[in-house]
Amino acid sequence: MSKLKFLAAFALIFTAFNFTSCDNEPLDSAIDPNEGGETEEALFKADFDGQTFSTTTTMAYISGGSIIIGAYRSNGENFSMILDGTVAGTYPANDNLITYTPPGSEYGFIGSHPTDENADTGSVIITSINTTDRTISGTFTFTGYWSDESTTVAPKTFSNGVFTNIPYTTTNPTGDTFDATLNSLPFNDTDILTSEISVGGQDFISVAAENNAGQSITVSMRSNLTAGTYTITGNIATDVVQVNFKPESASFGTPATSGSVTIIEKTATRIKGTFTGTVVIGAVTYQITNGAFDVEY
Repeated sequence: MSKLKFLAAFALIFTAFNFTSCDNEPLDSAIDPNEGGETEEALFKADFDGQTFSTTTTMAYISGGSIIIGAYRSNGENFSMILDGTVAGTYPANDNLITYTPPGSEYGFIGSHPTDENADTGSVIITSINTTDRTISGTFTFTGYWSDESTTVAPKTFSNGVFTNIPYTTTNPTGDTFDATLNSLPFNDTDILTSEISVGGQDFISVAAENNAGQSITVSMRSNLTAGTYTITGNIATDVVQVNFKPESASFGTPATSGSVTIIEKTATRIKGTFTGTVVIGAVTYQITNGAFDVEY
């Protein structure tokens, strides 16, 4: 399942995000270590608008199911990638997530066509995952489309993208956690994605987790909510919280018809809570219980 379909489980417009990855399993056995030796300095660069973005401030996580890469400059300008896999190879931009965010902006250029999800918008190629020195290298090129659909901004082309010797970790540095029971069985996540998003003029904090089976659970809360318990009525137009479940075979998630979300603690950068939900898809009822999250957003 693609990361874009994982994001689609939010059933919301993607506008701005940060992300974390939860490390629950060892790296995919298909990753081959390269020869050890002295590691060169990390570098990330790309060409656009007649200039070159270049930085040595980088990060990378390899989780149970994803490769996550970020490159930052001191003015807030950054590139970020979430790739659906943990091995070297080609990852199409329209089936994964690659974004460039300009300095001082909450919006960015995303490598996915806004009206044609199958459009070829470029790719990220992971050329090497060195498990001895724990570095990752690759190339990329993509056409980015402005994430704020309320304004008209011309697409931007990013070319000659290269990242070399980016140190990676398999441990989540933010300590984010997500737990739930799905129909009496543990929902063991391999990835956690947190987003601040907007739909219909309302801002939401969304926390999504995906497991090895390709199922995902998303918990969304209006950004202005404070600590307390909020009920899910099944009316997505008026509910201030929501729990959404997406089976492996589905492209989109289905919202709960009942349940609740309790916000236990909330700061400017972190939110902690519990949740339950009942989701009905056709003749099958999914009971989500014992839900809990503690994430940075």
